[in-house]
Amino acid sequence: EKSNLSAGDLVFFRTYAKYPSHVGIYLGDNRFVHASARERKVTIESLDTPYYVKRYIGAKRLLLEEGDLQNSAQVASEGR
Repeated sequence: EKSNLSAGDLVFFRTYAKYPSHVGIYLGDNRFVHASARERKVTIESLDTPYYVKRYIGAKRLLLEEGDLQNSAQVASEGR
């Protein structure tokens, strides 16, 4: 449900095809970041924008295992 979205969730839309054809990353406060084909840049939009309300099909949350979090933190601290 949209009401259960958390920052970092992937939000999916049906834009030009019958299958999921666009994805963004949920930021919180009903906003998401995505690469806009129309504006030709990365933008922040509201999920309440009529264009996206009509095309929203759902969201997925990626869960990392504890080892993945430790590896990510190590890579970040080493500047890789």
